[in-house]
Amino acid sequence: MKTETLQHNTKDVINDLWEAVSLIAANCDGAEAQDGVGFNGSDTKFGQRCADTLPENWTDAMASECYKMLKKYSNQLESLCFDYDDLSAPIEVFGADGRDDARQADYLRRGKSRIEFVNNEFHIYFKYSADLVSKVRNIMGSEWDGTNYRWVVEADGAGLLRSFAEQNGFECTDEALQILMDHEAVVPEEVAKKRALYIEGRDLIFDFDYDADLVEAVKGLTGRRWDTKRKVWVVPMSSADTAVTLAAFHDVEISDETREALSDHIEGSDRRGMQSEATDAEFDIPNLGGTLRPFQRAGVLYATNTRRCFIADQMGLGKTVQALASVLAENTFPTLVVCPASLKTNWEREARKWLPGKNVHIVDSKSGVKNADIVIINYDILTKHEDALIALGFQALVFDESHYAKNPTAKRTQALKNIASAIPAEGMVLALTGTPVLNRPIELVSQLEIIDRIDEFGGSWNFRKRYCNANKTRFGWDFSGSANSEELNDLLRRTCYVRRNKSEVLKELPDKARYQVNVDLNGPAMAAYRRAELDALSYFGGSGQDSANTLSNITTLKRLAGEGKIEAACEWIDTFLDSTDRKLVVFAHHVAVVDEIASRFGGLRVAGKDSAEARQEAVDSFQNDPDARVIVLNMKAGGVGLTLTAASDVLFVEQGWTPAEHDQAEDRCHRIGQDDNVSAWYLLADGTIDDDIYELIEAKRVIVDSVTDGEEPDSNTVLNDLVKRLIARTQ
Repeated sequence: MKTETLQHNTKDVINDLWEAVSLIAANCDGAEAQDGVGFNGSDTKFGQRCADTLPENWTDAMASECYKMLKKYSNQLESLCFDYDDLSAPIEVFGADGRDDARQADYLRRGKSRIEFVNNEFHIYFKYSADLVSKVRNIMGSEWDGTNYRWVVEADGAGLLRSFAEQNGFECTDEALQILMDHEAVVPEEVAKKRALYIEGRDLIFDFDYDADLVEAVKGLTGRRWDTKRKVWVVPMSSADTAVTLAAFHDVEISDETREALSDHIEGSDRRGMQSEATDAEFDIPNLGGTLRPFQRAGVLYATNTRRCFIADQMGLGKTVQALASVLAENTFPTLVVCPASLKTNWEREARKWLPGKNVHIVDSKSGVKNADIVIINYDILTKHEDALIALGFQALVFDESHYAKNPTAKRTQALKNIASAIPAEGMVLALTGTPVLNRPIELVSQLEIIDRIDEFGGSWNFRKRYCNANKTRFGWDFSGSANSEELNDLLRRTCYVRRNKSEVLKELPDKARYQVNVDLNGPAMAAYRRAELDALSYFGGSGQDSANTLSNITTLKRLAGEGKIEAACEWIDTFLDSTDRKLVVFAHHVAVVDEIASRFGGLRVAGKDSAEARQEAVDSFQNDPDARVIVLNMKAGGVGLTLTAASDVLFVEQGWTPAEHDQAEDRCHRIGQDDNVSAWYLLADGTIDDDIYELIEAKRVIVDSVTDGEEPDSNTVLNDLVKRLIARTQ
């Protein structure tokens, strides 16, 4: 008989089961084979149904079957930091035909602290308690009867059992009480228990005989996981400080050698935390083709000490130079540089300047992969040449604009992981980016995996759970949030992250200022926009949306607003050129906007369809020709890697989707070599989504700063928030 509502199981029992089965479901790939990833094929349907059913809607029968099924997946649960043994077995509800009455009674009795004597042995029932489990294990000859969910003690253990019963308030049947009273209470002898903490590789190992209090304490350490095969707790070295304190409190043995190593690690971690913000360092690099600024020397020192880290300085502070100086200092040649296609020429120039005597090779469709001191390749063709690159035996990997690898399932991310894993332990893996987090902390996970640092954050799952505000919904796990950001920032700095802001290291560099310039679309342009807006609002006001059509509607509105501003932009540029002798950098997105504005003001442009040589020629002309006063760039093609310090004014005719895109674009001018204040002008079409996007992007800056600079954020993507605004207007 199936019970429709819960009659015996507590909410805690069901909630724990739901959390456990949801963890497996979140990783399930639906495979039929027992591949250790999610459910086996035969369990997939039931397991997914359990995960999709809210706990308050579970039945007793579902709870019982789920508990039995999860036993098969205890190893997977352990890898996800969830101990199957922590689950309380649910009470079953059996049929009314009487065949299972005895077994049902056992289940129901299990909720009480009770001792019976049956067939010359004691049966001990109690609701799960780590403390009671620890004590009953000390009774000679005690065994766990998993079939009937009870502990069993032979009659000759009566003395120890009497002491256990009296100390813990157990009820006894008359027969059990009579036998226990015939024996003198015996207190278990204190047995010296194993309690050790030692270092193994980059991990701390807690190795001890079962102790409920110590287990609970270790579970409180960030990133801890249970090794089911070795029966030890593994803790990342990043938790060394709190682990040592915990060990002292619980009398865990630490050898003198381990204590000294831990002390060195903690001191080193503290030192890295300070060095990650250092603005000067004494560090000499022979044969470098130039002089580093003081803060750049500090960055190189950090990179050479940690060897696998982010160089995450704010844009314009010379991350390229620091990376090249680092590989030279450590002589880790050959070095592979992976970067966006538009930056390959820039990397070649910088390598030849700062590493005199080293040969440089750029991989493209014609040249293919060749051995060289510095090999440069773009992300787009990385997968195609992966095997050939690994065969070259690189000693260092530098991947520029590392947020290009934020998507763990992307082919280029997988290729980067494979290439990075082939770098020897004494080599270097450097991730370069001024914006390691474009929208949310989850984007750091794959980058940390590439530089082989994720374990120091407790592994991928622990990172998601602790820093991404992991939230289980009916559709699966949501990791789009942010939590414990200040802790994350501190741990990054103490582990693998050097970042300095311009205001901290370049006192002579002027601040940026942002200004809004509202303009009106002309009549025909506004009419076309309003028609598209009505269509979009009608769609958003409907019964449902899909991502493709949602993006299509938004893209249409952005395009019409951008194209409709061409005339207003040209008028603004004419006024600017007439009123000053300064140069101007213009950013847009759509091809029609870039081409039209460029054609009216000298033709200098950087667009996706232009070759690397044409782009560099346009940049050189703008930088060096006093008559070349305007350059127009596509935000994707020209927003990173280029130096345009000949100008101190930036005009945005169209906007991107993240603060990072705008920061990168503005910093083409606001970087080393700039002597003037930089003004960023945002041309916004009045009465369009331009204003919404600008406001949301400014609000989104808080999210980026939360991890890069250690503040607490609120989180949502600009696109999703924009859609919410549009939907609200239909109501």
